[in-house]
Amino acid sequence: MRWKYPGSLLLPLFLYHFCTGQILKVDKASIDSDSSHYFMGSLNMDFNLNNRATTEEQEVTFRGLSAHADMVYVAKRHAYLLINTINYFKSTGGPLISTGYAHFRINFLRRKKVSYEVFTQVQYDDGRRMPFRFLQGGGLRFNLKKNENTKLHIGVGAMFEREEWKSLEVEGEVIERNIWKTSNYASGQFTINEFVGFNVIGYYQGGYDYDSDLFRNRVSGDLILKVKLTEKLSFLTSFTLQYEDRPVIPINNLVYSLTNGMKWNF
Repeated sequence: MRWKYPGSLLLPLFLYHFCTGQILKVDKASIDSDSSHYFMGSLNMDFNLNNRATTEEQEVTFRGLSAHADMVYVAKRHAYLLINTINYFKSTGGPLISTGYAHFRINFLRRKKVSYEVFTQVQYDDGRRMPFRFLQGGGLRFNLKKNENTKLHIGVGAMFEREEWKSLEVEGEVIERNIWKTSNYASGQFTINEFVGFNVIGYYQGGYDYDSDLFRNRVSGDLILKVKLTEKLSFLTSFTLQYEDRPVIPINNLVYSLTNGMKWNF
């Protein structure tokens, strides 16, 4: 559903989000259309609950909740995108873990073969002891292929990233890093038929950490399979993955998640 909007738009940046790869869950094909001055949005929620008991006396449960809210305003020449995600996880005997991000992006000259992007993002990840990450940057977006069933894009750019990490060795110590990084991605949207399609995006971010005298690299990606149930309701299966070769603190290099849920378009 599209809502005509005659005036200008001021989009608020809601806190918090991000797993480091961003896939917009509204109909991205419409962003490249000739129509303009309309809103698009989607809301979806994923819930996981399982019981894995090792013995009858010892019960192990896992509960997870993820919520996503995306919004787009498509103007005549530009597009404004806001992507938000928040997650909660809890297992028996373990702490409540929360992660989230908000990502705001503007795509200038959206219908051109080569367009321009600027973005900003805030993020936190309690489970990995990262209370705050902020980044902002920009770059070029290349539209490689566009037809009824396939859309391919790549983006190249740069960003400034500030991170805060809680030390594992010194109680109460917060380690700060400010790094300039390259920020590149490749994305695709594929329609299998009128009911089934999937989106995929992969990111590479890397830069030199002068405080530690080394180069840090991060690779991340999202894959979303969508099955359309009605005009507004869809079933989603989402897989996200992130790898860092040299984390600021000694934590797992690789993290991933697999979730199932429902999405409502408006």
